[in-house]
Amino acid sequence: MLNAFERGFERALRLLAYAGGLVLAGLVLLVVYEICMRYFFGRPFRGGYEITELAMSVIVACGLPYTAIMRGHVSVDLLSGIFDKPAFRWLNFIVHVLGAALLAVLSWESVEYALRSHAYGDVSNMMKIPKSPFQFAVAISTGLFAIVLMLEAIRVVYPKHTTEKAKT
Repeated sequence: MLNAFERGFERALRLLAYAGGLVLAGLVLLVVYEICMRYFFGRPFRGGYEITELAMSVIVACGLPYTAIMRGHVSVDLLSGIFDKPAFRWLNFIVHVLGAALLAVLSWESVEYALRSHAYGDVSNMMKIPKSPFQFAVAISTGLFAIVLMLEAIRVVYPKHTTEKAKT
């Protein structure tokens, strides 16, 4: 049951990462347009900086959970030589659960912040783009990252799931 959920969840996160890639491609086109307008026609696109800021939040939000589920983040293993294998496994479990809890709280606070931002009508300075959708994207991303860390914690406790996943 867990493996089926993990596979479906991984596919959904992959699609989300592809969406972030599309936003990145659009951002590249925007930068090319901005450069062409500035240097060839003397008319810079004034909202480019704001759009770049907002697009970068979406790109990171879309890629972060997928990178986590693929174990693409850098990890430093300082304590494995100190602890025996069972103790290190439980330490790994505690780290994943604490990370998931921290990200869940961050996600919740981000949702509250985005709701307040939406209620206030918070917009960008020049182009008046509402900021709350981008803040919700960050909140959803951190929530998905928390789920990934909980799955990792379960894998630490039940390593059988890890070996089954490696076979498929």
